Amino acid sequence: MKIKKIDDYQSWYIESDNTAIIIDPWLDKVMQPKSNFFINRSRDQNALIDDEMINKVSCILISAPFEDHLHEKSLKKFDPKTLVLTSKPSEKKLKKLGFCNIEILKAGNQKCLGDLKIKIHDAGYPYNYLWTFSFEIIHEDKILYFESHVDTPYRIRQKGLKADCAILTSEEVKILGLLRLSNSSETTLEILKELECKNIMIQGSDPAETKGFISYFLKIGKENLEIFERNNINVFKDPGSEVII
Repeated sequence: MKIKKIDDYQSWYIESDNTAIIIDPWLDKVMQPKSNFFINRSRDQNALIDDEMINKVSCILISAPFEDHLHEKSLKKFDPKTLVLTSKPSEKKLKKLGFCNIEILKAGNQKCLGDLKIKIHDAGYPYNYLWTFSFEIIHEDKILYFESHVDTPYRIRQKGLKADCAILTSEEVKILGLLRLSNSSETTLEILKELECKNIMIQGSDPAETKGFISYFLKIGKENLEIFERNNINVFKDPGSEVII
């Protein structure tokens, strides 16, 4: 199974021998129209994906119903008959875009896609109240664990999860300085230890680059990638980074 970070933020391309999945695709340079004042982000280049990769995609996985996960303009690049796995709040938007093969996921669900299996878990607090989810993608005996926002070592230990690669946040963000929206590097290190995982791919990279009204309410901590390297954990953050497990 190949896991590739296709942008500088949080879009992912997963490919096995006979299946390809894309997670939260934002493929062009601007996240939202300039008129969108709540949340926005821009970059100098499009995502690192070509038409051949897009045509291989048999499943689009939308992990959260927010604009930076459900990017409507990018989704229009895919065949509307493509299977979309997502949570309930995303369904209405997807139907408006013409998608007709939508499955709603909840904690405890499993879905087989070719030689890949997806196992759904609840999201970390407070996102468990917002109809998002975390999940494992399993290929034979190899496991990718994905949580797009917040997690804790206790949750991992309680569920007995292990992984060969994990996609996790590593730069703490708090709204109004109180409610945690993503993990610090230190917390993520403890999660990786519970997972017995030696590969981390960084989710939600450089949150300070996200602009808009919401940015005035966010307190962003300092990322510390060196602590992973000191613990013999491989770090993958740049666009185009790949891990094969």
